[in-house]
Amino acid sequence: MTQADTEIVRGERFAFGANWARFLKSLDEARIAKAEDSLRQMLAVARLDGKRFLDVGSGSGLFSLAARRMGAQVHSFDYDPRSVACTRELRDRYFPGDSVWRVEQGSVLDRDYLAGLGEFDVVYSWGVLHHTGAMWQAMENVVPLVVRGGGCLFCPLRRSGPQIAPLGVDQARL
Repeated sequence: MTQADTEIVRGERFAFGANWARFLKSLDEARIAKAEDSLRQMLAVARLDGKRFLDVGSGSGLFSLAARRMGAQVHSFDYDPRSVACTRELRDRYFPGDSVWRVEQGSVLDRDYLAGLGEFDVVYSWGVLHHTGAMWQAMENVVPLVVRGGGCLFCPLRRSGPQIAPLGVDQARL
């Protein structure tokens, strides 16, 4: 049992992976296309050929899939082992045997883990970092992973009545 599993059993952490597994059952081409369009708009690019894309807290793997379909080399990681399994499922479903889409378990708060990842043209984390309990530290940890001239896409969320709304997108072009 991983530390994440232990924290879920103790009620210290929400089981995001279980939700993502249900989501994957309804994932269709239209949703994937919307994710691709979202990345194109946020990054102001048509394609990601030759770019390295880091998906921090990959969840379902949808945006990793979108980036890969746009031509990026993708590295996906999540703390939740079931989320990792969901991302692997998408990789195996759409890019079986792909050598340029890596999926693994890791923590954005583990500097030693992050130090071994290398550098990326795009570091993406949507609605994830605030769940760490150390959002600012998580942001500080991943910014050094961006190559000069690359960019970060972060979107922490906040509660706004019965809905969750984005605090804003931090797009840094370095």
